[in-house]
Order: sequence, then structure tokens, then C-alpha cells
Amino acid sequence: MNTMISVTDEREFLLSNARISYAFRASPQGILEHLYFGNHVSGAAGLAASIRKTYRTTTAEFEGVPYYHLADTPQEYPLFGTSDFRHPALHGVNADGNSIFTLRYDSHRISSDKPALPGLPSARGGDSETLVVTLKDAVYGLTVDLNYTIYRDYDVVCRSTTITNDGQHTIELLNVASSCLDLPADDYELLHLHGTWAREFNAERIAMPTARCVIESTRGTSSAAHNPFLAVMEKDATETSGRVYGTALMYSGSFAISIEKGEFEEVRVLTGINPFNFRWQLEPGASFNSPEVLQVYTDRGLSSMSRTWHRFIQDRISEPRFAHSARPSYFNTWEAAYFNVNETSILRLADRAKELGLEMLVVDDGWFEGRDSETTSLGDWQPDPGKFPSGIAALAKQVKQRGLKFGIWVEPEMVNEKSKLYQQHPDWILHVPHRKPSLGRYQYVLDYSRADVVEHMFNQLDELLSCGSIDYIKWDMNRLMTEAGSALLPAERQLETPHRYILGLYNLVQRITAKYPDVLFENCASGGNRYDLGMLRYMSQGWPSDMVDPVGRLSILNGASYLFPPSVLAAYVGPSPNHQNGRHSSLQARFDAAFFCAARGISLSEADLDRDADEIREGFAVLRESADDVVNGAFHRVFHRANETCWQLTSADGNSVYVGYYHVLSAPNLPFKKALLRDLDPNAEYRLTKNPASTYTGAALMHSGLALPWVDVLQYNPELEYMDKGDFSTCILVLEKVT
Repeated sequence: MNTMISVTDEREFLLSNARISYAFRASPQGILEHLYFGNHVSGAAGLAASIRKTYRTTTAEFEGVPYYHLADTPQEYPLFGTSDFRHPALHGVNADGNSIFTLRYDSHRISSDKPALPGLPSARGGDSETLVVTLKDAVYGLTVDLNYTIYRDYDVVCRSTTITNDGQHTIELLNVASSCLDLPADDYELLHLHGTWAREFNAERIAMPTARCVIESTRGTSSAAHNPFLAVMEKDATETSGRVYGTALMYSGSFAISIEKGEFEEVRVLTGINPFNFRWQLEPGASFNSPEVLQVYTDRGLSSMSRTWHRFIQDRISEPRFAHSARPSYFNTWEAAYFNVNETSILRLADRAKELGLEMLVVDDGWFEGRDSETTSLGDWQPDPGKFPSGIAALAKQVKQRGLKFGIWVEPEMVNEKSKLYQQHPDWILHVPHRKPSLGRYQYVLDYSRADVVEHMFNQLDELLSCGSIDYIKWDMNRLMTEAGSALLPAERQLETPHRYILGLYNLVQRITAKYPDVLFENCASGGNRYDLGMLRYMSQGWPSDMVDPVGRLSILNGASYLFPPSVLAAYVGPSPNHQNGRHSSLQARFDAAFFCAARGISLSEADLDRDADEIREGFAVLRESADDVVNGAFHRVFHRANETCWQLTSADGNSVYVGYYHVLSAPNLPFKKALLRDLDPNAEYRLTKNPASTYTGAALMHSGLALPWVDVLQYNPELEYMDKGDFSTCILVLEKVT
């Protein structure tokens, strides 16, 4: 029995759980008209009244139906070419050489739970229901299935589109959006995440212009430039109040989220594969699946939106094997050895890691045959016999005998010109005729649109992992797509290459993670260059940025938190001065900046380890105590300003509250600050562990606030609690629930 999806005799469709509802209808003419997305409503009665018509100076859509113009009609899957001149969800070329299609309601079906999306990552089902509405173009035999899933316990609607050619002639697809969300006229603001290498996830909030703007990537990856995420909110919405519509795409290639405010002030949000540099030949009998879009709604502000994303990502996207498990603390060998790794040095570092209280050793770059610099050997994933004469399996066994887990770094999508693989298969890279392919970081991109390339790489990774002693894989990707062509595709299909590459990548990672379910995979792409829900469906955590300086990380982690929970974030304590920005910082500040990431590690030189061993040991002892809470707790952005940031995390049982306070630049005679905490038990008491005499009620902490330590060089009053003197001062405060 379907309890979350209902359909009336008038073909009004309502998807509801106890908190949100999504509604649309098939008009008498067969147009799918969007009615509502918002707080729970008990039925569809009255929602259709929102579709009002009047005279517009445009073409009527249907002869004999006055005032019916698609230009002012909110739609579920709009087209272009008749009375709607906004950007469409579907655009293509038919057998007659024009782009005119007409989609009309044909049928619908409802199923319990949620089917997987063929060839693409998608959220898992479970206590959910799915509605599929079929639209058809009778002239060209084009069939469009619109897929909607709603969950009982998550305020998320999952959407995707399947295009099928049931006609006799090839249809050329130029744009296939996964979803359209037409919002009613209002004064909206947009929040998106932009950046570049080492400066990812900058949150930018802008007013919605009366125009069309596009958040997109054309790079072959989802990119650090723009994350495939958007929030549309009512003007002046805050962390704790206001209507917010969130959209995120589960896709790792070139994408586009188009936001268009039309002449009647309605706002259209189209999400899917970027139509730029995309073309797909849909032959008779063939289907095309679009990536999945997730959409959330709340009327309680950005914090509520983020909590919805966090719970859903952890429970329905992350692999269950790791989703709620504390991550092992780790030592990464990069800063200690760079390319100069060998069996002796790795075992020495393993001993150091064990002494420092760490739980895993990760061998970074330099372990495979001939890899003495970044110029050579990518693609040849065999251990270097000079460095590791006994092989990786034997090395892993020795590391594990020391009581540590063992991890290793790979970059399976790239190849160096100086490699056996490239010399044997120069046509296995992305390239186009008559042009010399561009080198990036001395690398070419392997052509994952080819099944033989994907199979070859699967076999290499399978051989590496088959020893059974590898616990963790850091999967890196340091090169964007250029000259994105394939030697195997005909000329008319060359623009299919980027999407076919992503399908090949998903095929590879799905197969390898399924065969080795106990291996923890971390997604990395020069940091956050491909940090998206598509990759996180297969890899349980990700490296959000190569920036590990504590100040540089603040805006990165704050921005990422709008979508991603701490459970999928990785961080390590790196060297000072920092290699990316040259900043000097204390070891304490570096530990505190990593606190709100579930995967915590360290990558330092042996000299740094010698000098700071006691502080490192103590730092990881503190992190171990909070490891379960950071994975499963509730995260809140208390505030993020130019010179200070405050975050809160409350353990799943509510008994521990962690408050991180980060102060960037010092100044004299500063004001006292407070943090208004969130979602505590108002009647309970909480004790600040640094000072057992300081006890607060939950109501006081939420409404009056927690007094934050003071940054001041003089520190002359012993009755005040101070931060460290000077710049880049940080602390983690812990409150324990006592009643």
C-alpha cells in the first residue's frame, strides 16, 4: 500500500511525508504543471488554484484554450519552441532536423522503495516510495520517464530522467536536465560554493538577478571552481529561519545548474549534465539515463537544510560498512619521504606512527616501479623492486604486525608519457586527431570511455588489493580533461566522450569497491576538484582540499558543511610553515582545525616528529576520544566571520557538546564574545570540562550563550579564560551533559 504518494482522479500527484510535500498535476492538455514544494500538506485539494491564467503578449499553447501560455506556467519538464522561451529541460534534434518536441502525459506507476539508476550512482532506498510519470511525443516516438522518490524519514526528493527513443530514427540529444524546479515569484537569494585549488568551497550568497545565471563545470570533473550544489532561499534567510530549497547533483563530470528569473519573476532551476560540449546520439530502441538530483526543503533556515543533507548523505549515500564507524587516525608518508620511500623507511615510519598512538600507516606516492619523480611511471601500478624487493603484500603484512592498518595511494586515471603503459598503448589517452595532446603535471588522462582501458585498470587494482592486507586506498586524480576525444568513437559521437568517461569511471569504482567492501576508499582530486555525491556513493570519505593550514581551512570546511557532513571529510596535520601559503602556525591550531573531520591524520617530516612527539601523542589521544562523536554527531555553524569562526558538534546521544573557536588575527582590547549554541536540552545542565565549576543550563547556552575565551596578549586577569597569545589562536571546548 502506498502511503507517501497519492494520485487523484484529476491526475494530481502528491508526494508527502510528515514534514514536506511535493505536488504537480497533468493538465487536461497533458502538460505536467508544478504545483507545490514545501511544508507538509494533507492533500492536493486547492493546490491547482496556484495555476492562474491571464492574457500575455505571447503565443497561446493550445488552439481554443484562451490564456494558456507556458511562459508563465510552472512545469515539471519544460520544452522549447512554442510558448515557453525560457531554457528547457530537454533539447534535441529530431529526424526532420528541428528541435521541436511535444511531451504529453501518457501514464504513471508507483512502486515501493527505490530502484537503482543503471550505470550511475544513486541514493539507496529504504522506507521510500517512487513515482514514475511517463511523457510521450507521438510524432517522433520520444518517451520520457520522470522518476521521483520520497522517503519517510528524510526531507529529500530524489529525481532523475530516462529518455527512450521508441521511434524509427536517431534523435540527437543536446541537453538532458535531470530535474526542473519552477519556484513561484518571490525575492530570492542564492548560495553556492566556488573556489579553485587550495581555496575550495567558498560560500557566496547573492541576490537573484532578473536574468539567467549558471553554476557549472566544463572541466570533465565536477571541479573546485563550482560544486554541483545550490541553495535558493527567501531573502534574509538565516541559519535558523527562512525557507530554503537545496539542490545537489550526484554526478562527477561537467555539470550545470541553471537559475533563471523570468519576466514574471518566477524562478526556474534546471540541474543536470552540462549541455555545453555535449551531444548524444540516441538510436532507435536506446535509452539515456540522467544523473540523480536530490532536492530538500525546510522553512527553518540553512542549518536545518544542512542537517537534512548530513543525515541523508550519511544514511543513504555513504557505504553502510563505514558510514557510522570511527575512522582510523593515520600517518601519511608524503611530507616525511616524498618520492623517496622504501621498505626500510616505511617500516621505520610505521614504528614512529605506533609510538605516537596512530592507527594506520599510509604509503603515499613513490612506491611503484620507476616512480622517483612526478614525470614518470603513472599507469604502471607494480611495486618498485628496488624499493620494495619483497613486494607490497609483504610490506603491508609487516606494518600490520606492528598493530597498524595499512593504506596506499593510487592515481589510476592518469598516465605519464614515460611509462610502460603509454609506450604500449599511446591511443589509450584522451586525444583528438591532428592535435598534440596537452600535458598537465606531466600527465595524460586515460580514456575511460573505453571498456578495454577500464578493464585493464580494474585488473591492476585487483592485483594490488588481492593480497588482502590493504585497509585503505587514497584515490587521487590530479588532471582535468583536455582534448576530450576518443580513438574508438566515430566523429558524430566524439562529444559523448566526457560523459562516457564518467560512466567508465563509475563502472570501475563500483566493481572494485564491491569486490573489496572492507577497504576504506578516500576520494581525492588535487583536493576538492571532484568532491561530489557521485564519488561519495562509492568512496566513504573525501579529501576536501590540499590546503591544510588551519586558517586556510576555515572557509573551506565552513563552506563544505552546507552540504557535506563531518563523517565524509578528511584532514591531516601538516607542516609549518605551510607549503601552500607559507603561514606559520602552532601544532595546537593545526590539530584544532582538523577536529571536525572524521578522518584525522598527520603528515610531517621526521624532524618535526622528533621535536613535537609529546604534543602529537597528546593531540591524537584527544582526537581518539571524540572519534565516534564526530562521525555521528550533529554539526552546526555557529558563526563564520572574517576574523573568527565558531562551530558546534553535539554527540548522537546528546551527552557531549564540542565547540571549536578559531581566532585569526590578534588585536588589543578586544570585546568579549559569546556563542549561542543550538539544539540542546533546555532543561538539562552542561558542565564545561575545562572548568568543572562552570555549569550552564541548555536554555542558557542557547539563549544567553557560552562565554568564549578571550584573545589578549597581556593576560593579566587570572579570573578570565584566555586563548593562546597572538595570531591564529584556537581552542576546542567540551561540555558534558550532567542531568
